[in-house]
Amino acid sequence: MNLRAAVNRTLYRMLLPLRRRQLRNTSVSIISNDCFSSFMYRFYGIPFNSPFAGLFVMPDDYLALLEHPEVMTQSMTMTDSTHSRYAPQLDVAAKGYPLGILPGGIEIHFLHYGSADEALEKWTRRTRRIDWNNCIVKFSQNNGCTLGHIRRFDALPYAHKVCFTTDPHPELPSVVPIPEFAGDAQLGKYWKNADLHYNFAAHANSIKKID
Repeated sequence: MNLRAAVNRTLYRMLLPLRRRQLRNTSVSIISNDCFSSFMYRFYGIPFNSPFAGLFVMPDDYLALLEHPEVMTQSMTMTDSTHSRYAPQLDVAAKGYPLGILPGGIEIHFLHYGSADEALEKWTRRTRRIDWNNCIVKFSQNNGCTLGHIRRFDALPYAHKVCFTTDPHPELPSVVPIPEFAGDAQLGKYWKNADLHYNFAAHANSIKKID
């Protein structure tokens, strides 16, 4: 580790208490189609009150999941990424990470899990923690996400939702553009820039009053 990286890690740890003071709603559930949840849970040092960590979900499957959230608690079949219907698109065959399949063919890509058993155990345990009355639902323009997907997400009946995109869509209230990716087809690893344009703590704190 070089000196700059060591300094950044030290500052990250030192500033954690300050970030925690800003976030009063420390039990918020984060529903996400990518690693944004993991980043936020670690950034604020709060419990993983959602199974959406260390994984990603393709746009069509993610929207189907949000339209029928009861599917999350149903039986999941475990296999590996070589059996994904998106394998040619994602070039995941060589990676061989665990893949969960929910009813309706909804795929959960457990990219950062070492085994199917670990992935299923954490998915099952953390799904029970979801509090739909204290929840932020997040979408992002990645993995082939189109304007049609973004509009479909914006129409979902969730009180607290946010959609990160490459370009502005002022007609869609949930959209927060990330200017660093303006003009790009997809966002890439946007979550390190998201906090410059979106106040997660303020959003979470607005869901319920914390004395």
